[in-house]
Amino acid sequence: MLQAAAAQGEAEERAQAAAPIPVESHADSAYLAELLDRAAAADLAARREWRTLLHYRATGEGARVVSDATDPRFFLAPTGRTDPSAELAATLRVFFSPEWVGGDPQPAQCAFVARYRWLDSVLRFDARRLPPQDCDRFEYWLRELNAESATLVFASAYLNNPASLFGHTLLRLDRRGQTEQTRLLAYALHYAADDSTSRGLKYVVDGMTGGFKGRFDLQPYHRLVRTYSDLESRDLWEYRLHLEEAQLQRLLEHVWELRGIEFDYYFFKENCAWQLLTLLEVADPSLRLSDEFTLWTLPADTIRLLDRQPGRILTATARPALGTTLHRRYQALTAGERRLTRRLRDDPAVTTHPEFLRLAPERQALLLDIALDERRYRRTSQTADAAETSVDTLAHHLLTARNRLGAVATPVAIEPLATRPETGHASRRVGVGLGWRDGTAFGEFSARASYHDLLEPDAGYTPDAQIELLSVAVRAYAGGRLALDRLTLLDITSLPPVNALTPRPAWRVHAGWEPHPRSDCRDCVAFNLSGGLGLAAETRRPWRTLWFGLAGLEFDYGEVFADDYRVGPAATVGALWQPAANWKVLASAKGLNARLGETGTALRWRVGQHWALGRNLALRLDWRALEGTHEFTMGLQGYF
Repeated sequence: MLQAAAAQGEAEERAQAAAPIPVESHADSAYLAELLDRAAAADLAARREWRTLLHYRATGEGARVVSDATDPRFFLAPTGRTDPSAELAATLRVFFSPEWVGGDPQPAQCAFVARYRWLDSVLRFDARRLPPQDCDRFEYWLRELNAESATLVFASAYLNNPASLFGHTLLRLDRRGQTEQTRLLAYALHYAADDSTSRGLKYVVDGMTGGFKGRFDLQPYHRLVRTYSDLESRDLWEYRLHLEEAQLQRLLEHVWELRGIEFDYYFFKENCAWQLLTLLEVADPSLRLSDEFTLWTLPADTIRLLDRQPGRILTATARPALGTTLHRRYQALTAGERRLTRRLRDDPAVTTHPEFLRLAPERQALLLDIALDERRYRRTSQTADAAETSVDTLAHHLLTARNRLGAVATPVAIEPLATRPETGHASRRVGVGLGWRDGTAFGEFSARASYHDLLEPDAGYTPDAQIELLSVAVRAYAGGRLALDRLTLLDITSLPPVNALTPRPAWRVHAGWEPHPRSDCRDCVAFNLSGGLGLAAETRRPWRTLWFGLAGLEFDYGEVFADDYRVGPAATVGALWQPAANWKVLASAKGLNARLGETGTALRWRVGQHWALGRNLALRLDWRALEGTHEFTMGLQGYF
């Protein structure tokens, strides 16, 4: 319906463009001057309501501000992006004009309906001297949305897309009378970058420097669920927000103003999470959520921030991904049932085998449901064209058998693999500790910009995954000598336990400087670029243990090596034990066979443990062997 309204609006715009431009009627200059004087006397341009509507923020240079919006169509004054007073005066002037403006051109009172209604609420426009214009398209759009409340949706991290490494947030606009069964039919607002022209290194550079253009987009929620939950297998958490009716109305009016408007998009700061916070500030200008973030804005951190606002989050609901549902159900099967399920997905005739028929009807139904879901999961990995043109005959036979059975499947509790993000530790970390390297004592200070490593508790994060960005450790040795021990630019590790139904590989990529002590250079570091691919498996006795092995390539560069570098194949094996929810132990060993540069073999191993003393405080112990050099460190880590 909203698409039909948009098409109707475009047709009207083409007709208007083809018609002669109407001659501007004589504005009530005296009334305009009066409004300008009253606005200046009340200093409306400095009011929080006006600043949020224009997305102004302080620049750090005195009282100067700049708008996050970079699209000139969003401003009515030539200097409007940096001059709130000039923009307010230009806005009042254009309210008297029939000129079409905005990202979706129409008369100003309709193009910038939130500005008009707020200024009307404080200046009390005289309808005889400034006649209100009919905004039929806006009113029709508002009726079709029929929104009664708003829900913030968090999609868990997706490690296959750099823009989604830390998760994604969007805003669902819940319809009046909506139920749990019909919430998929609501519309959702999300902010995303147009990255269609960037590939490879250019993609990374554009994302970090604002080379992408970001836009707000309104889509049916079920489409976004298919993308995030079904195609990318990301668990969703839905947080119903408390917004007064007037606040929700103001938010919707502003969303109308933003259609087609472009912003500079930055992966780490002005991203989806940041922009949704600014929308909530428009709805409730007393909020100052975006001020909490200076260098980067991570979606999970914004959920934690909202959770700290009294009464802002009303309820939280999980929407497990299709892959999660498959995983949980498959885990609930016996070894024999798993074998039957793997055969069943490719051979519906298994339903006639005695081994299958001996199962209780509710277990037969469960196996058929899993087989059907697996085939649907497999089809989601196909391209859209392939999925539409192919006919899944096997799925048809499985569905026929399922309908003929009629029994209700054994219920299985489906908990998301990624737990509620606000339950986890904060993403930034600092640490202090003491240690010894070959008998020499040192003090260590460490810091991490974000996000999570394998030893930290899984609560709030994707399990068996590590994403570390900008992590550094500096050491002070006896005599006051300072030395850099390590500097990690990026480390991504994914160790999903393999299962025969939906196998996924384990992998790792690392870039940064690591210690390479030698007898003649105790504090030497070298740049390391490495990656690997392999498998992980889990066991449950006596406690959960994750076993993994990765094979890959490693490149080291530094003066410590002959010819300044070494390159060769590398292999890593290890185990991650979790005796308790707040305690993990990691043991790993890596062997390198350098074939180029400084040739030879090298072995490194590490045993580390992390004991969470609270959500944002932990004790960390590490014992490492670095190609012949041994060291031990212990310290406290705090999160903020």
